[in-house]
Parts: sequence; structure tokens; C-alpha cells
Amino acid sequence: MEYVSLLNSGDGIYLFLFVISVIAGIVDAIAGGGGLITVPALLLAGLPPMAVLGTNRLQAVVGELTTSVIFLSGQSLPRKGLMTGIICASAGALAGSFAVSLIDKESMEILLPVLMCAITLYSVLSKQLKSVTAAQPKISSSRFMVWCGLLIGFYNGFFGPGTGSLWMIAFVILLGYTIRQASMMTKPLNLAGNLVSLILFIILGHVDYTLGIVMGVGQIAGSLAGSRFVISHGHRIVRPVFISVTMLMTAKLIYEHLWAVSLV
Repeated sequence: MEYVSLLNSGDGIYLFLFVISVIAGIVDAIAGGGGLITVPALLLAGLPPMAVLGTNRLQAVVGELTTSVIFLSGQSLPRKGLMTGIICASAGALAGSFAVSLIDKESMEILLPVLMCAITLYSVLSKQLKSVTAAQPKISSSRFMVWCGLLIGFYNGFFGPGTGSLWMIAFVILLGYTIRQASMMTKPLNLAGNLVSLILFIILGHVDYTLGIVMGVGQIAGSLAGSRFVISHGHRIVRPVFISVTMLMTAKLIYEHLWAVSLV
């Protein structure tokens, strides 16, 4: 593949993307939203849009796998219904990926900023997000994993932005998890959906493996650091980072929507 922009600047692009991926890995391990950092960096590097999405999925999968393994090995991850959630999230992501060419995405592009605004407001005002103890669940764990796995997985495969935020808020509202527990549970479920999407990008030939591997190494370093923060400082660090990420994502989506409207 031949790219323009920063890719013509020599080996500096690899160092640039490595550093970016370390930072994104830390943020993603704590509260999700690392794509807010890596996607603009890959665009700046000059990759075509589809290659940006495919390469971003590759490095994200590496980071989420690292974080998931750390949480699982440290016995910190609540495992009830986890395998059911992984299976349903994978099935939903597969269905969503195939639905991309069949369903109009414009309505989702309009609704997503509204949804992210609601998530941000809930994050700021919710007492449960400040709590260090779990609340009473509103539905059973098995029902949650099936329905949220299918629905959020579908959204991940179909559209993608904010999937981690949706998972975290769903865990807090419906299962009464603390923000620390929700952050941990989100990682393997997000990993399942992203892995399905990555396989499709590989089949379509939209992955730059060299850049993806370089960024993947950075993701490992960042995920190791970020996951340790979650385990050691959980509630004190996850909530402010999560609120910051959702606010940035909301601002980005509103800006993109207003920009698109202004061009019509």
C-alpha cells in the first residue's frame, strides 16, 4: 500500500504511532475510548479510511486481549455469565457487520450524539458511578448477557463508536456493578465484537499489518499500565477518566454532525 502524509517522513511515523498507542492503551484499559486517540493518528499518517478502521481494529484487539488476560489472571474479573456474553456479543457483531450494507446508517449518526450526551449526564450525576459497592441487579445476569450481548454487539459491528461506554453504563444500570467492575467486564466483551470485525477487515484486505503490529506492541505496554491502575486505584481513577472520554466523544460526534449538516 502506498500512503501519503506522515508515512513519507521515514521511521518517525512508527515511533509516533507507537507512542500514541501506548497512551491509547492506558486510556482504553481504564475507561475505553482509545479509538478517539488512535483513529485520528492513523488518519494523520495518511492511511485510507478503510485501512484506518481495519488497522485500528488490529491494534485495539491486541490491547483488549492484554487487558482481559490481566484481569482474568488476577481474579479481579467477575466471571458470571461471561462466556454467554462473549458468544452473544460475537454473534451480534457478525450480524451488525453484515447489516452495514443493508441498513441506512444516517439515523444512527443522528441518534448517537444524543445517546452519548445522555451517557455523559448520567456519568456526572449518577450516585452509583461514585459507589464502591455493587447495587441490586434489575435483571438476571444470563438475560443481561444474552440481550445486551446481541444488541451492543450488533451496534459494535454495525457502527462502533462508544461501544465500551454502552457496555459500562449497561452494567452499572442493569446489573448494579460498580464502575470498576463494569470497566473490567467491558474488556472481554468488547474484544469479542472487535475480533469478529477484525476478521472481516482482514478478509477484505483493509489491514496494514506493519503499523498494526507496531501499535499493538504499544497497546500491550499501555494496557499493562492502565490495567494496573484499575486494579490498584479503581473507583478513584475510572470514573473521572470515563467521564472525560464520554465528554470528548460527545463533543467529537456533535462537531462531526454539525460539520456534515453545514456541507449539505
